[in-house]
Amino acid sequence: MALGDITTTDLNGWQYRAIGVLDDLVKAAIKAERHPLTWSITTNGALRGEVDRYRPDQTDNDRRAIFDEWCHVLNATDPRESKRYEGGVSLIAVFKHPTNRGDVQGSILLNIDPDDE
Repeated sequence: MALGDITTTDLNGWQYRAIGVLDDLVKAAIKAERHPLTWSITTNGALRGEVDRYRPDQTDNDRRAIFDEWCHVLNATDPRESKRYEGGVSLIAVFKHPTNRGDVQGSILLNIDPDDE
């Protein structure tokens, strides 16, 4: 192994650090009664939160408000909008959450389907 190679220990450590951040975010969301996101953690320890798009009780405006609230709470960048190949648009904003072992990076995603626009 060469100096600087990324090991499985590194990858697992980065994911473990992201789990701690996600735990804090979910606990704060429960306390604030914030809508939950669908969360995933990548192999390099990045968080990805997506606004649920299959809730019939939420309009696109409701979902956008959830997205905007999470962006504000996480001090995320201004969302970048892109048109999706199959129609509709995606909004994505990125954030960094500091820890005592470095920042955990992440993104928040909102997909708006063409039928809902």
